[in-house]
Amino acid sequence: MDKRIAHLILGTRGGLNRGRILALLRSGPRNANAMAAALGLDYKTVRHHLDVLRENDLVMGVGGQANYGTLYALSPRLQMHYDEFEAVWRKLGEK
Repeated sequence: MDKRIAHLILGTRGGLNRGRILALLRSGPRNANAMAAALGLDYKTVRHHLDVLRENDLVMGVGGQANYGTLYALSPRLQMHYDEFEAVWRKLGEK
């Protein structure tokens, strides 16, 4: 899991925004629009990163189908490995 997290956060151009999304979701589920507002990002940018994170089993939609109002939360898998994300997130901060 740590290699996947490291690649998605440190090894790709959008890693900083993906890390910010994961850190924000630690405080609880949010929809893409609320995340965009909280992070100062474009809605479509947030949706793109959520798609990448969902494809890699780091976030999941909570209830219902993936649409405008879908709430996103950390996946159970990431919740179990959140300390690995925090270690990668700290490395990014050191750069």
